[in-house]
Amino acid sequence: MSIRVLLGTDDDDLANRLTGLFREIADIEVFAVEKRSDHVAGTVAVTPDLDVVLVHQGLGPLPALDLVRDLVGRHPELAVVIVAVDAGAELYAAAMAVGARGVVSADPTLAELQAGVRQAAEWSRTMRRHLTPSPDAPPVGGAGRLVTLFGAKGGTGTTTLAVHLALAATDAGRSVCLVDLDLQSGDMAGYLDVQHRHSIADLAQTADLDGAVVAEALFVHRLGPHLLLSPDRGEDAEEISARATRRILTLVRARYDLVIVDAGAHVGDANAIAVELADDVVVTATPDVPALRAARRLTRLWERLAIRREDEVSVVLTRQDRRNEIQPDLARKMVASPVREVQIPAAFRALEEAANTGAPRAVKNADFRKAVGRLARDLGALEPSRDAEPGGGDRGATAIQFAAIFPLVLLVGLLVWQVVLVGTASMYASHAANEAARAAAVVGYTTPQSRAEVRGRAVKRIEPPWSDSDRLRVDVRGEYAVVAVDIPAPIAGWRVWQITAKARIVDEGAAR
Repeated sequence: MSIRVLLGTDDDDLANRLTGLFREIADIEVFAVEKRSDHVAGTVAVTPDLDVVLVHQGLGPLPALDLVRDLVGRHPELAVVIVAVDAGAELYAAAMAVGARGVVSADPTLAELQAGVRQAAEWSRTMRRHLTPSPDAPPVGGAGRLVTLFGAKGGTGTTTLAVHLALAATDAGRSVCLVDLDLQSGDMAGYLDVQHRHSIADLAQTADLDGAVVAEALFVHRLGPHLLLSPDRGEDAEEISARATRRILTLVRARYDLVIVDAGAHVGDANAIAVELADDVVVTATPDVPALRAARRLTRLWERLAIRREDEVSVVLTRQDRRNEIQPDLARKMVASPVREVQIPAAFRALEEAANTGAPRAVKNADFRKAVGRLARDLGALEPSRDAEPGGGDRGATAIQFAAIFPLVLLVGLLVWQVVLVGTASMYASHAANEAARAAAVVGYTTPQSRAEVRGRAVKRIEPPWSDSDRLRVDVRGEYAVVAVDIPAPIAGWRVWQITAKARIVDEGAAR
């Protein structure tokens, strides 16, 4: 099986030189050549069977070492090798620190290139065998899911939604970290009634950042989620660079099943990184023209800056109500990004107490809680059961309930049908008796011919098969014509009932 290599470099001469060398190696295939760091990351994300990624030291706009760290964090089974112009001891140390599997010269010999790539590919395939789950095993990965919530403008409920999504995921048994990247005006601590002296600013100023240092800065909330808070002083936000944010988020997502980032409503270096790294980016917008226009401007800005394409961002409507002038169908026409089917209802009174007291569990509004749960499932924040596909449990429960009540439904249906048959038979018997009485008054009922005439006229008032001779009996008893009709049974073998009707015979000859 050929070794698949992705080459990331914007140097055409280097790309031609390396691809030329690879053509001389029978079992190595250059899958693609990408000229930007974001393109490299995108290609890796959609190509699951890559063995080795070669990253040129001068690749941009994201620095090569930061790209390597990001790739290793997202794809721990993938071997990343740096192609260096000057492969000194300092570069080797930095490459190993970010998780690279090696360093090769920008002008290697065929043997050097072949040996370096093959060793990296062997490591990658070994890791893939260990990390790839069996069909019956739970998902295994080196990094948790990262969801970034971004407000189209202030006041769209981004923090409220982030907090409740985190609680829903915690209730589902997932380990969750809630990160406040609204660095200048974020107040997640107030929403959760927290006082904590550490913040993300402390991590940004740490030179030797590792998992233990991150753990010290986190606050473990009594409701379950772990919190990484924004700094108390807004001016400290200037100390939090894009590079520091990338390192922090990479370390955090390696420790948790789910990381939810509240990115606020203002674009900066730090929350732009959260948008770039996220598995899902959700823009919160209220159903009004200013918010929807702001959402469209925001997604277009990200696309122009090569942070995120518009079609890779979704919009969720908050404070939605059927009385709103702008409904979801109109909102979809006003923004370029897809609008999610789930809308968060307006629950002002229900949320007021929670916001004022820092007790999110105080929200008892059922519609709000159901909407948050549906959104959490859509975002993959709730881990599905391995025993059935999503929704299978609900369908199974429904099937069991239906099986239990089906006999009762069937019995009720048969009884209703029997009542219809009785009513129809009664109506036919009454009409036939009246007709038989009139005929008997005219032709009599003493001879076989007159009897046949009376029966024939009575039969004409009844539709088949009710008029069959074995179901309809006509007789004259004294002053009355009597008609008996058998009621059909809805199930073969059931007892057949009989409806009898009679009508008085008026002797028209005596009347004349």
